[in-house]
Amino acid sequence: MKGMPDERDRNRYAEIFEHAPIARLITDADGTIHEANRHAARLLEVRADSVVGTPLATFVSDEDRPAFVKQLLAVGGTTQPTTWLMWVRAKPEKAPFRAEVHVVASQSEVGSLHWAITDVTWRTAMEQELRMLTSELETRVEERTREVEAERARLAAVIEQIPAGLTIVGPDGAVITANAVARRLLGGRLEDAFEEGRTDLQSDDGRYVALDVSIAPIIDAEGKRVGEIRLFHDVSARDQQERAEREFVSNAAHQLQSPLAGILSAIEVLQAGAKDGPDREVFLGHIERETNRLARLARALLTLARAQTGYEAPKDELVALEPLLSDIAGSLRTVNGVEVKVACPPTLAVVTNRELVEQAVVNVAENASKYTVQGQIRLEASRDGDAAKIVVTDTGRGIDRKDTDRVLERFYRAAGNGADGFGLGFAIVRSAVSALDGDLELKSEPGVGTTVTIRLPRAASMVEA
Repeated sequence: MKGMPDERDRNRYAEIFEHAPIARLITDADGTIHEANRHAARLLEVRADSVVGTPLATFVSDEDRPAFVKQLLAVGGTTQPTTWLMWVRAKPEKAPFRAEVHVVASQSEVGSLHWAITDVTWRTAMEQELRMLTSELETRVEERTREVEAERARLAAVIEQIPAGLTIVGPDGAVITANAVARRLLGGRLEDAFEEGRTDLQSDDGRYVALDVSIAPIIDAEGKRVGEIRLFHDVSARDQQERAEREFVSNAAHQLQSPLAGILSAIEVLQAGAKDGPDREVFLGHIERETNRLARLARALLTLARAQTGYEAPKDELVALEPLLSDIAGSLRTVNGVEVKVACPPTLAVVTNRELVEQAVVNVAENASKYTVQGQIRLEASRDGDAAKIVVTDTGRGIDRKDTDRVLERFYRAAGNGADGFGLGFAIVRSAVSALDGDLELKSEPGVGTTVTIRLPRAASMVEA
């Protein structure tokens, strides 16, 4: 009676073993097959009864056989199940297949090993393909990420190179991106709301800034507004230029009225009978002075226009500098006591345009005579390598530091220079020197004087008679 349950259990186990949905084998500790179910026989392409006594290693591919033996020895020393992959070959002429092997030592039969073998060729192929696809996807993602980063870097570079201030604002009004120009122009007001059009700001350093603001919406694929692009053009310089030009026109008109009125008055007096009287020379002298003033303004404007537009290319000739400087020095009207000196080698010359270089030096020298009330004015020329250097030095009142850089601008008049100037003297000098491919340098110290250096290329020497 006691043996009946054991018999039934064995029969039940045998039935389960035989009809298991996967290949099942029982071997001894050396891997010799004792039992094989029908799935195992089908997988190994043998009859179940003929495989008994055959070493399982017979069906392992040559390259995996050493690993199989090693695993077999390891399984014998543990009760824990072991799983690994190996290549199995049913017959020598057959292609091997990938198998997942699961083995565990029997707890009821010492030295007995229970095996489960599954053909995972398809699964392995799918896993390998999945790994390949995953690897390819990762590669593409990395490539696309690099492309996006490159595009972002190019976009950032383009935004930074835009000469106007640019900000990109999100839907909540927060600034997402701002280039260096925008940060410089707006400073602490970068997050402020702006309306399109003209706006005036005071920068963090207290400087007046006039901005022309343009705003464009950012629309997503669904037509929803998700932000905006703001463009800030600094029009301060343009405003200052327009203001300076308006002031110039106003000043020039005012200055033209005075000499014209004086000339007309003198002509009327002369026509009324003073042309033969003792005051004739006085009125003629008045007409001459005012006429010269008008001529000076006309020449200044014409010279500036020609030099800046390049309408007429300068014609070069050999210009002797000593007689040129002497003539200019002799024509200067200075205050009594102011000495004018010329220092120049008699043979020094330069290949340049006489009219432009003369106009440049005349303007510098006349400016020196205008603001020098004591001391001296010195006109010097010397050779500087392949160039000729002309230096005009005065002991006048000098120019304030805040005006030194701006006196070379058109229409700019330094404070305290009186109302009879047009702001064109040094602008003409700069334009003339530039047209001659020369260099201009101005140094000044209030109360000490001013030194202007003109350096012209192509120095030459006159042949002494």
